[in-house]
Amino acid sequence: MLVRGKRPRELRWYHAGAILFGDWGASRLYVLGLCFFYTRHASFWFMLAMSGLLLGVGWAYQVICRLYPDGGGVYSSARHRAPILGMIGGLLLCADYVVTAALCAVDAFHYVDLPQPHLWAAGFIAGIGIFNYFGPRKSGTAALVIALLTTALTLTVAVFASPFLREARVEPPEGGPVRWWTHFTSIILAISGVEAIANMTGIMVEPVAKTSRCSIVPVMLEIVFLNLLMTLAMQAVPLDVLGDGDPSNAYLAHRDDMLRLLAHHYVGPIFAAVASFVFALLLLSSVNTAVTDLVSVQYMMSRDRELPPIFGGLNQFGMPVVPLITATLVPLTVVIAVPDVAHLADLYAIGVVGAVAVNLGTSSTNFALEMKWWERSGMMALAALMVVIWLTIAWEKPWALLFAASITAAGLTGRWVAQNRKRIREWFLAPVPTYLPAPIEAVTRPPVPRVELPMPRVEPPTPAYAPSARIMVATRANRKLIRFALEEAKNRQAELLVLFVRHLAVIPMGSAGTPDAGQDAEAQALFKYAKEAADEAGVPVQMLYALTSDVADAILDLAVTYGVDFLILGASQRGALWQTMKGDVIQQVARYLPERTCLLIHA
Repeated sequence: MLVRGKRPRELRWYHAGAILFGDWGASRLYVLGLCFFYTRHASFWFMLAMSGLLLGVGWAYQVICRLYPDGGGVYSSARHRAPILGMIGGLLLCADYVVTAALCAVDAFHYVDLPQPHLWAAGFIAGIGIFNYFGPRKSGTAALVIALLTTALTLTVAVFASPFLREARVEPPEGGPVRWWTHFTSIILAISGVEAIANMTGIMVEPVAKTSRCSIVPVMLEIVFLNLLMTLAMQAVPLDVLGDGDPSNAYLAHRDDMLRLLAHHYVGPIFAAVASFVFALLLLSSVNTAVTDLVSVQYMMSRDRELPPIFGGLNQFGMPVVPLITATLVPLTVVIAVPDVAHLADLYAIGVVGAVAVNLGTSSTNFALEMKWWERSGMMALAALMVVIWLTIAWEKPWALLFAASITAAGLTGRWVAQNRKRIREWFLAPVPTYLPAPIEAVTRPPVPRVELPMPRVEPPTPAYAPSARIMVATRANRKLIRFALEEAKNRQAELLVLFVRHLAVIPMGSAGTPDAGQDAEAQALFKYAKEAADEAGVPVQMLYALTSDVADAILDLAVTYGVDFLILGASQRGALWQTMKGDVIQQVARYLPERTCLLIHA
């Protein structure tokens, strides 16, 4: 019997909110400067319009999180309508993550004022790829600390700037409605990062609707309030200060580090240096998040057989290797090819707007979902608006359309290969026809009669006793530990539960978190050995499989679920590097194991 473990729901609202702020709130660090660059002293009106859209999108994603408690990201939700829609939405999300990593890395080194920031950014992305090879997981606590520090520093700037807000130079927008609309679409990346919260619903503590709402609302209100306040503060700075002494350069000089200028102008140089360091940390944290999310999307697609199986292969640290290589090399190449923040923002916008449009559109037109009429109507209207914005960006910035089309074409090609790999294999391995001369003489032999003998029916072995206790052994490939557990189970007349835990260093999005042991050759080999050995010893046995980003938590969860009396673990065979980054599994299990369960450690 094979039982599959489920992902533990351990993400609380404040951790989810911190991760969301790292993706969504970081947009302020480059949107302010871009808004001023494009719209000059009419920035406040455009930021006000963007805030209205941001509130609408934030509300819509609260509904999506409620409707999809096991994963409401565009890839998962759109698959409920059609797999191809999910694939297209997922690929647009990949384009979003690629440029997120590139843009945030470049802008982070603008904030710390290093020369050639794109080269530093490329080096950092390469380092993130190498670091993630060893499977370090995202820390919700670290994200929470950086988010709180960023909010506190921005509020400090707002407090010091508030006496000067009356001096803000707010002008009406120039040109006509067409130009206004074009400028509005240029700052649309203020909504970037909202998809992050929908992708986390599968690991949120229940009720998911409440957890997601408590995560979204504070972050959304903070972004709206401080974006508007910082826009007024920006418009109150004299032009010669904005241009570093040259008023004609005021709109470009600090386009990429506007919040650092505001901190320096309103508070002071020392505060600005500290704040810039924290802002850079937030942006670099977003780079790491984007890379791991990009790995997660590719891994999910492979598990759903939308990409070739090679994209689902894990290394010894639980990291999908091929997706990690892709998630590192593609953003790195984009940084080298497009080192300018404004051009990266153009590439960024088309991906995030496309992903949000697909998610809102497929969810609002899915009449199998229970939604109030006003929720469905509101989401349809937002989806239509996002489609118009996407078409505007595609028309105005054809290079952005080419970038998104390239990512989509590469992904759909991989999908075709994954779904036709048997035909491709047969095509490549087809025997080459040879032309031989006909035989001189053909001899026909009479057919040999076939005799069918009755096959004896083999009954499955019956356990030697009725179990009175339960023993669980958790291992990956330690057969010596399996034999020890079988001896213990036989001596104690207990049922044995063999748990294979596959560590996954990234958080899988949506239903892909439910593990599939049939795709894990190492687990199948261990289960086969344990079944044969248990049948020989007459011990009743069950096979359990868990795919998790937290090994200790999965062991504890299944031990409590099945009410085991004894838990057997082997002495850790992991090296010092693993234990430094992941912690000691035995210590974590021993700390939280219920008192009724005895822990046996086999060295």
